[in-house]
Amino acid sequence: MSTTALSCVRMPSRLATRAAVLALALPGCDNAYPEVVVVNAIDEQVVVRDVSFNGCLWSGVLAFGEATSPQRCPPGSDRVHFKKFDAAKYCQQQAQDGTIDGICACDAGVPLPATPSDPGLIEKVPLWFNYQTLSVHEVHYGDFVRIELTPTDMEQDFSVPGPYGH
Repeated sequence: MSTTALSCVRMPSRLATRAAVLALALPGCDNAYPEVVVVNAIDEQVVVRDVSFNGCLWSGVLAFGEATSPQRCPPGSDRVHFKKFDAAKYCQQQAQDGTIDGICACDAGVPLPATPSDPGLIEKVPLWFNYQTLSVHEVHYGDFVRIELTPTDMEQDFSVPGPYGH
């Protein structure tokens, strides 16, 4: 090779090399965040929605036994926050109020008449109550964590706006 051919080849500067290495390393930081999955193990009649943990939000509804999709969340510790709806209790209350045709309150299989009440006090739209786990869960870089929502590890969450009284 001639010397003129060698002089045309440029070697990258140290600054450009460092910038390229840094640019390749940055996307890897997010991949080291812990993956979190939350499972509804409360009860067959209970569904949950708007599950959140340490800055991550799953906006879907989870029936009993269903899990959220894995999501990368920031490392740290937090309680799991969620909205809970108990379909059996709601249906039972509606039967007692006589608001749903064909459904009645039963006592040992014997239909009972609906109790007359003030229609203004009857809640026809289901209310989702805010709950949180009693346990604080901690996640670290590189972890895969499965968190189960259970009836013994939850309490109403009064740190967010209502409804309350459930």
